[in-house]
Amino acid sequence: MKRYTRNVLVVEPNPIERERLAAALEGEGFQAFLCSGPTEPDYTCLGARAGTCPLAVQDAVVVLDMSLDSDAVMSGTPAEGLLGLYLESGHPVVALDGTHRGDEAGRLIRLRRHPETDALLTAVWRLAMPYGSTPPRAPEKDERL
Repeated sequence: MKRYTRNVLVVEPNPIERERLAAALEGEGFQAFLCSGPTEPDYTCLGARAGTCPLAVQDAVVVLDMSLDSDAVMSGTPAEGLLGLYLESGHPVVALDGTHRGDEAGRLIRLRRHPETDALLTAVWRLAMPYGSTPPRAPEKDERL
């Protein structure tokens, strides 16, 4: 039986939001890897230069904020370029882009930026699980161990 993916790469330029997303994921049992996305001086992502992201381990879900610093300065690697890189590399992606369009072909889920924790976790679980399985059930508040 194939296990769910436990690794999540969070690409988020805002350090406070990046930590918030990582804390939510780690609280759900995921291992979060953090990246600020392309930064100064040239706003070019190492993954775009090399053709693969060194932080996106083989079986990782990627949470990608589509409003990166490189897009703001219109230089270097744009968020759409990173989205294509991750999808072409076989990674499922939760794209945070200001809209909620749901699941696209089982590999891409678009959510609003700064998602509520429940929406983020639901999206990551959907992409992290083998087809046809369900996430582990968290104990109810009233249950005693």
